[in-house]
Amino acid sequence: MRLALNFVFFIFKIHAGQFLVPYDHHLPDSRKIEIQVEFLNEFDAEKETVFFLEDAFDDIYLPFYELLDFSESSNFVLIKGRKDNEELKRGVMLSGSPDYQLAYKLYNQDQVARDIEVIRQELIGDEQVILLGYSSSAMVLQHYLSLYPNHVSRMISVNPLVFDIQKNLSFPSSGLSFSDLQLSGEQQVDFSYYANFDRENQSGNSLPKEHIIDFLTFQKVLTGLSTNQDIASNIPLMVRLFEHGIALSGFQDSEQKSNSSLEAMKKGSSPIWEAYHTSNFDFYGTNYDRLLEFEGKMTLIGAAFDQLIYPKSYDVLAEYYSNCTLLLLRDGHGLQQALGLPGFKELLNAFISNDTAGKISAYKIISDKNFIFEKYHEGAFKVPPLF
Repeated sequence: MRLALNFVFFIFKIHAGQFLVPYDHHLPDSRKIEIQVEFLNEFDAEKETVFFLEDAFDDIYLPFYELLDFSESSNFVLIKGRKDNEELKRGVMLSGSPDYQLAYKLYNQDQVARDIEVIRQELIGDEQVILLGYSSSAMVLQHYLSLYPNHVSRMISVNPLVFDIQKNLSFPSSGLSFSDLQLSGEQQVDFSYYANFDRENQSGNSLPKEHIIDFLTFQKVLTGLSTNQDIASNIPLMVRLFEHGIALSGFQDSEQKSNSSLEAMKKGSSPIWEAYHTSNFDFYGTNYDRLLEFEGKMTLIGAAFDQLIYPKSYDVLAEYYSNCTLLLLRDGHGLQQALGLPGFKELLNAFISNDTAGKISAYKIISDKNFIFEKYHEGAFKVPPLF
C-alpha cells in the first residue's frame, strides 16, 4: 500500500445562498427549513450547472470537491444539505434525548435527494443538471437520479459505495485477520478506504503486513471513522452509517464470515438499528430499475484496487445504464494517487464539459502513466471502451 498524503489548498470565490425545502418531504404542506448552498464560482445562467453534495460520511475523510480544480465551463454548486440545519436537530432532540426513528426519517437519502430537486427547480428551472459524486455522496446523487432521471443530463460517479450490489451478488468483502496484528472494525474501514493494492495478486489469504504497518504509521495524520470521537452527537453521520449498514447487512448470516465494515457501521449507528428493530420503520433504498430510464450519459470511474468495496460491483452498476462509460484506475478507494496524477483532474473536467478532445488528451496522459486498469486477472473481461 502506498499512502500519498495530498494536502491541497484552493481559494474559492464562495458565495453562499439559502434555499427553503420541506422539513419532511413526505408530509403534505410540511413547514419549510433553510439549507445552505455554496457557489464555488461565479454563477452564469447561460452555462450548465454541476451539483456536488456534502455528505456526513465523506466529511470524516476528505471532501472530494476540495481537491479538484474547476474550469469556467460550468457553474459549480455545492449543496451542503440538511445535515447542518439546526431546526432538524432540535426536532430530533425535542424530548431531551434523541428520537432515532425521527432522525432517520428526517436525514435519510430520500429527503436529501428531494432537497436537491427543490434546489434544481429554484436555481435553473426546467434545465437539466450535471451530477458529480464520490463515494457516499455518489449514492445519494444516484438515488436522486433514480427519482428524477429526466432532470439530469449526465452524471460522473466516482467510487460509489454500492454495497447493496456487492451484497446481492455475494461478492467477497475485505476481511483482515492476523494473530499478532489486530485492527478494530473502525480501523479496518479506514484501512480499506486508504489502501491501494491488487488483492487478486495476493497469495492465498495472506495480506502483506507492510500494507497495514504503513497505514498504522500514517494513521495519526489520516482522518476517518476510527479517529472520529463524536459519532453519538453526529446524527446525520449515524444515519449514513445505518444506510450503508443496511446495504451490507446481507453478509451477516450463518454461512458467511463476519464483515468488519458492517460491524463498524452498525456499531456507529447502533441506536438507529435498535429503533429499526423495535418499530421496523420504512427504509428508503434505491430502485435500480429506475436507472434504466436515464437517457443521459453516465461516466463511472472506479478504483480497481478498491478495498472498501469489491471493484467488480462497478461493472455490475454500469449495466444499469444504457449509455455508460466505465473507467477503472489502478488505485484505491481514497484515490490517493489519482488526485495527484497529471491528467486526472483534467479528465474529470472533460467529462463534466463533455469535451471529447479533452477526454482523449487527459486519457492519454493517464494511460501513458500505466494508470488505467485494462483487464481482470482471473478472466478475459475487458473494460468497455472509454469513448
